[in-house]
Amino acid sequence: MLKIINKISLALFLAATPFLFYGFGAAILQIISKASFGNPRWLWFLAGAAIFFPCLFAAKRLFHSGWCYLQTLEHELTHLLIGLLFLKIPTGIRVSAHEGGEVRQIGFGTTGQIWVTLAPYFFPTISIAVLIPAYFTGLNTLPLLGVLGWTTAFHLVTNWSETSFRQPDLQKAGILKTILILPIMNLICYGAVLAFVADGSKGFGNFWQSGFREAFHLAVKIW
Repeated sequence: MLKIINKISLALFLAATPFLFYGFGAAILQIISKASFGNPRWLWFLAGAAIFFPCLFAAKRLFHSGWCYLQTLEHELTHLLIGLLFLKIPTGIRVSAHEGGEVRQIGFGTTGQIWVTLAPYFFPTISIAVLIPAYFTGLNTLPLLGVLGWTTAFHLVTNWSETSFRQPDLQKAGILKTILILPIMNLICYGAVLAFVADGSKGFGNFWQSGFREAFHLAVKIW
């Protein structure tokens, strides 16, 4: 029964991707159109992102193995965290600097497995770890936005270096599903970050409402 529900829910999501892409794309364009370099929120965010790149250069030159280990650890932890959302219990994790890593999980068969498999390629784990507590506590300081910029740049760089159809994860998920899922999920995840940068917790909440509302309106119009 769970397997059937899993297949139906995934099919519905894939069918909805064009509408979601339109809805959340429109929400992001609205955010970007109002962005200004004179706004200290955006300046702190962009400064944090810019600071990441000399950090990356220094880490690769001085601590190359450590950097590779950190990148793999973040990748595997993302598998693990998204697995927990689908009640998959971790039974082991292996991380290495140059030989990849692996998370072993049990529970509920293949339910949600496509999301667990693809999660590191769209889910900015460290940025969300900064953003979610800030959203619920109302913490909204400029230095926090600098940290958010740094972590977002980290995920963009690691995501770019990891995403290749030679990756076992992407082959396991299937090329067609990967092509359909990753663009919309990256759009949503990074859009949520930009929405928080633009207007804090209020902007974050409005982003989700606006994205789903525009997607629904397009579906109704076509129908």
